[in-house]
Amino acid sequence: MSESIFLRPLVLEDAKTSYKWRNNPDVWKFTFFNPKAPITLNAEVEWLEKVLDKKDQKRFAICLTKNEKYIGNVQLINILDQTAEFHLFIGNPEYWGKGIGEKAAKHILDYAFFTLKLNKVRLDVHKENKSAIKIYERHGFFYVSSNKSFMEMELSAEDYKGKYESSGTRHIVKLEQEDRWRGLVKRAIRYDFYHSWTYNLLDNSSGIPMLFVYEKGSDFIAIPLVKREIEDSEYFDMSSVYGYSGPISNKDFAELPTEFVASFRADFLDFLKEEKVVTVFSRLNPFLSQLSLMEGFGGVVDNGKVVVLDLSKSIEDQRKGYQERLFRKIKQLRRKGYYVKEANSVEDIRIFKSIYTSNMHRLAASDSYYFDEAYFRRLLDSEEYDARLVFVYDHNDYPVCGGIVVVTNGIMQAHLLGTREDYLKDSPAKLLTEEITIIGRKLGVKYYNLGGGLGFKEDSLFRWKANFSSLTFGYQSWRFVVNPEVYTSLLSQQEIDLSSEIDFFPLYRFQVNKA
Repeated sequence: MSESIFLRPLVLEDAKTSYKWRNNPDVWKFTFFNPKAPITLNAEVEWLEKVLDKKDQKRFAICLTKNEKYIGNVQLINILDQTAEFHLFIGNPEYWGKGIGEKAAKHILDYAFFTLKLNKVRLDVHKENKSAIKIYERHGFFYVSSNKSFMEMELSAEDYKGKYESSGTRHIVKLEQEDRWRGLVKRAIRYDFYHSWTYNLLDNSSGIPMLFVYEKGSDFIAIPLVKREIEDSEYFDMSSVYGYSGPISNKDFAELPTEFVASFRADFLDFLKEEKVVTVFSRLNPFLSQLSLMEGFGGVVDNGKVVVLDLSKSIEDQRKGYQERLFRKIKQLRRKGYYVKEANSVEDIRIFKSIYTSNMHRLAASDSYYFDEAYFRRLLDSEEYDARLVFVYDHNDYPVCGGIVVVTNGIMQAHLLGTREDYLKDSPAKLLTEEITIIGRKLGVKYYNLGGGLGFKEDSLFRWKANFSSLTFGYQSWRFVVNPEVYTSLLSQQEIDLSSEIDFFPLYRFQVNKA
């Protein structure tokens, strides 16, 4: 996967990095910049203080999404009469030739034409900087004039929007439009239960679930979102339901026409800006090959791995992949009289709710992990997917452990799990996990996703799951900053350092979530 990036406004702290770049002649060999003496940190700070105060300039840091590392600058300067001058450089040589310049150019041009509503952007590029010229031409810049060393290029809003927009249409499907939502999901070549109308209806995050749809002819891309108010502001952000959602389409994303994908991105960005959205967070689905679509926006972050059982293998081959002692433990549970059975009565649901809720209390889980009885009933009764409640019983026919699994298009997801505290020492969930794979095989399931660790770290929970299988799938999330200036302002209001290494997005919700 290529490097994912995002833009944020430059800050004075960036001078500690950028002054070093200014002393590297390789960075500047194709530019007008030609310092007569070494650039000191103090000189860089003074220069930044001066330019950041200018109202006719918009200067941004180019940062890696995975660790927020600052690697370059991109800016619009001399903004006057709906026209601006464009500049870009990657200061860290480690990231040259990796396609980052093209992504940064797309971000700043989207900002120029869709946010600032400029009519024209111009630039000067050295004639020998062939790679830069190719980037600019791909974005629609054309030759205007030249001198001995440099050529001037321009790009109009009409040409740019014509390149990235088409006659496709966008619309929002609300929960009230149940048939429309369900119909779109059924048209998708691949989807999971996290995309279903029912599951989005059951969201308890206090936001407003919706389905953004872009269509042209018979092709469409749809992405489920949850719109949330940002407290004490006029702005909003978008999240996704708990689990693995991300976009869906009637075709493999790699097979969609390039123009169609570009138009989707342009329309989606327009929608986000019109809705005053600051950030978007969406957990991507490890089984739906969504990266080729979402990487074009930037903001895709590797979150670690999920543990997966391949149910196309026989149960005997599955057991060969167990960690030492696991199968002995499962056989021991059977000898003790534990057994597994599906359940679906109203009383069964009440019992599972009690077990699950007790687990959440024990783990001091946040409010979003608590559900009422109606949630479980509706989840299990939906015909949009195959949800099943499975219990482990002891030798007295007493339910001691249970889980809800959901099957959609050959994928089984381990959704919710709970064990009575008095029985934790026996670990009946190990027997439950194996028996669920047997049920899955009967249902024609290809993969059973056990998920990852807490916060998707390779912690004790991850290692517990990895006892069953060495097969893992990479898991990514999309963390996209739509409005860098407002995002920075929100962090400043909470006195959160932009360079913070806290793995939480959006950072301005960190303290609220922690509380």
